[in-house]
Amino acid sequence: MDDLRFAPFKGLRYADPTTLAARLAPPYDVIGPELRRELARRDRANIVHVDLPVAPPGGDQYKEAAELLGAWLRGRVLVRDESPSAYVLRTTSTGLDGVARSRIGVFLALKAFPFEPGSFVRPHERTHAGPKEDRRRLTLATGCNLSPIFVLSPDSQGSLARELDAVSAEPPWAKVEVDGQFHEVWIVTGSRALKLATIASDDPVYIADGHHRYETAVFVKEELAKSRAWSLGAQRTLSYVVSFRDPGLEIRPTHRLIPGRPLERSQILKAASPLFARAQPGEQPDFTVVFADGSEAAMRLRPGADLSKVKEIAHQALTNLPVAICDYVFVGLVLAGIVKKAPEPGYTPDEAEARSAVTQGKCALSILVPPTTLEQVKAVSDAGQFMPPKSTFFAPKVPTGVVLRSFEGES
Repeated sequence: MDDLRFAPFKGLRYADPTTLAARLAPPYDVIGPELRRELARRDRANIVHVDLPVAPPGGDQYKEAAELLGAWLRGRVLVRDESPSAYVLRTTSTGLDGVARSRIGVFLALKAFPFEPGSFVRPHERTHAGPKEDRRRLTLATGCNLSPIFVLSPDSQGSLARELDAVSAEPPWAKVEVDGQFHEVWIVTGSRALKLATIASDDPVYIADGHHRYETAVFVKEELAKSRAWSLGAQRTLSYVVSFRDPGLEIRPTHRLIPGRPLERSQILKAASPLFARAQPGEQPDFTVVFADGSEAAMRLRPGADLSKVKEIAHQALTNLPVAICDYVFVGLVLAGIVKKAPEPGYTPDEAEARSAVTQGKCALSILVPPTTLEQVKAVSDAGQFMPPKSTFFAPKVPTGVVLRSFEGES
């Protein structure tokens, strides 16, 4: 299995599948203080206690997380599987359109490759030092991958989608409902687990969520290579793989809220006119500006527009990406020219909230953007380019706590 990019692993999981409803949590980076308190109250063994630890006064939250994880293992709240396994998760949830969809994927151990042109693992976002340092310290303290990297496989032959469908035809190990989402889990062992890993290793994969966690895994691998402790286990990291072909794969838009006092419609449209035209009926706009009076302007980049002053757009893949046109050209060039400094937008996934924020005077403008497509994610990643922040919101989020991956005993 050493030559495979993905591999089965001996997962750490909650011993009692009926407890998952009280013990799963969203990814740590979408948990605010109020939600963390709610999750912590649900169960003393909710995964948030370890994945987003809070230290007592004068304590070390990373040490606290490691000690708590150890206590759960000793008390058999968590158990370690004896055989390398693949863990299949199907999540059913309701989209913004009110339609229920199911998305299925598999947890596997992914080799931690550094990002390089043409590498197997391909990013689309830049990362920041603060979150990576937090995850580094937590990973080194616990010797464990707690939250998975969510990656997408082009699945060029459709083999991954077919194999996951076949697994899901059998009775699951766990079935739970959490916050309106229905999760089903299957534990796959032996040749079937190896088959899933082999299929997933066929095509390069694209990070949907977890860029910071992935870069942390690469750094931890290199750091632990200097010592014997956990060095073999740290060669890989926990990942959740979904096929591009999955009909339940949904990318939602994240709308922009431009801070400041309301801006005049006529001033904005005049400043934008050299680069942007109003979208005609039936045309797909790059974005729609909502003004303080409630009126709107659907905008499209003019063909042949001069983007020489927009240093962030260095490839055709970005000129074909509406959210990049919005952030880099309209906000970063047009609005910056009016307010004399590029504004730092706020964000909301709620279109109604974006509209009301500007009409109630809470921001200068709201900008509605269309959702990014899988094809656009792939094109930008393949070109080695980066999207603006908050360009993708893959829904639903992959829960933390379905399975963990310890470095101990892994090879």
